[in-house]
Amino acid sequence: MRTVPDLLRQSARLVPDRPAIVLDGDSPDASARTLTFAELDARSDAFARGLREHGVGHGDRVALALGGADWPQYAIAYFGTLKLGAVALLVGTRFGADELARIADGYHVAKVVRAGDDLGAGQPREPLAASVAPEDAAEVVFTSGTTDRPRGVVATHANLLRAQVAWPTAKRANQPCAHALPVGSVAAQAVLLNCVGGQHTLLATPTFDVARFTAMAARERAVTVCLVPAMGHWLVRAAPGEATPMPTVKGVSFSGAPLPVPIMADLTALFPSAAFHNFYTSTETYPARVATRFDPARPEAVGRPVGSSAIRITGIDGDELDSGSPGEVWLRAGGAPPRELLDAGTVDVNDGWTRTGDLGYLDADGTLFLTGRASDVVIVGGFNVSTGRVEQVLTRHPAVAEAAVCGADHPVLGEIVAAFVVLKQGHDDATVRDLRRHAAEQLTRAELPAVVRLVADLPRNEAGKVVKRDLPALLDEPGAAEFVAPRTELERGLAAVWAEVLQTGAVGAADNFFEIGGDSLAATRIAATARERLGVDVDTIAVLEAPSVAELAQYIVERDSHV
Repeated sequence: MRTVPDLLRQSARLVPDRPAIVLDGDSPDASARTLTFAELDARSDAFARGLREHGVGHGDRVALALGGADWPQYAIAYFGTLKLGAVALLVGTRFGADELARIADGYHVAKVVRAGDDLGAGQPREPLAASVAPEDAAEVVFTSGTTDRPRGVVATHANLLRAQVAWPTAKRANQPCAHALPVGSVAAQAVLLNCVGGQHTLLATPTFDVARFTAMAARERAVTVCLVPAMGHWLVRAAPGEATPMPTVKGVSFSGAPLPVPIMADLTALFPSAAFHNFYTSTETYPARVATRFDPARPEAVGRPVGSSAIRITGIDGDELDSGSPGEVWLRAGGAPPRELLDAGTVDVNDGWTRTGDLGYLDADGTLFLTGRASDVVIVGGFNVSTGRVEQVLTRHPAVAEAAVCGADHPVLGEIVAAFVVLKQGHDDATVRDLRRHAAEQLTRAELPAVVRLVADLPRNEAGKVVKRDLPALLDEPGAAEFVAPRTELERGLAAVWAEVLQTGAVGAADNFFEIGGDSLAATRIAATARERLGVDVDTIAVLEAPSVAELAQYIVERDSHV
């Protein structure tokens, strides 16, 4: 009948003088940057007593508004809250003052802990006698909120401990783990508990800075490194000499989003001795998870279930589908109670299975492949388009580092597919035309993006995930032409001809002929098809010299008015 604080107490007994937390920073106060396991255990006991003096009791909610610069204080506050039998709301620094006040008021928070709040000052550091049970709520993690408002998900002590492979009974060798994951995220919590339970030193940086992070990992001889895919992109896009190679690292794990497949080969220069792994889970489904070692032969494979975890794919009717059939992804953690929503109810649970909100399929070996989010479907002309599939195709182009796809409003079609692409270093000569031609070889006309924008970076939240709801705003930025629907009957007819010949889902009145895949051969076909379908006399030269539907229509109208 163990609880999360028992994990810390056991490691503090076995390796009391080993560093538990090391924060990379410039503070002259070493105690603010480093905690041994014994210090973490004792100071979290003192913190629990301080909470109790502030009127916090068993089952009360404590919001930990602490960020990456506060990792030692956060660990003390987290374990201290749980030792008292209270519930830690892991709000981090992601919420503004108004939203934090809403959470504190709406969820009846007894105490908000901020940077510098030393509630354990002057308190005894002996173990606190408190009644804490495995079925008690331990923490509340908030979803990433990339497409909608974040929601709080409650995990019990039993739920969190289910991820531990085995209870530690003897001293283990230290395998320091470096990360810059945001405080309060599922990934960061997994690292914290795995390090505490495994007696490993957690190496943290306040934020992800390529130079500081790689220098710290190399200096502290990290054995494992935990990243989100965005950090992998930042590593390979670093200036020459900015990133320090990390030869002691044996394992690099990615979580939070699909593997950054286009750059995996480039990462070996920084991690020459490492194997690369992908971990897939979600705030709602953890500790159920899927993992795989990166295989260049199957780069987009997400993995197979870990331990007692299980996975299944279902159709719209809820029936389980055969291998190869795409549908909704469900996960189950054997022996772990499901998580619940902070507001009310369980999280899309059916007989122990939890819906992830993702779409995918299993191959014959039971390996999971993702195709997108259930909410990331764009309806184009009556066809359902998975943005995940479009992203996968675009990132297979050798010049593409990453891509994000979303639906954008269209006054005639309802929605169009819009793609935002970040190019690899040294591939600045790649054009939208190149990308569209590549995509057209693998996508249907409905799936082919009507708009492709080359961007320097993608909008992200603090966890490094792409915030898709912010993508459409990039269409309105200076230099990015807005999609203009054909306005006249002639423009609509020409646009339809262009779409057919160029094999694109939609063509706007202002779209540049060459940017969307046009060439002299296509111009000849457009001229011939326009004469046949629309009865307009137009030649190849006119199509090449008037490189948009609007300009070509204007040319035809003005020419005919002088005849």
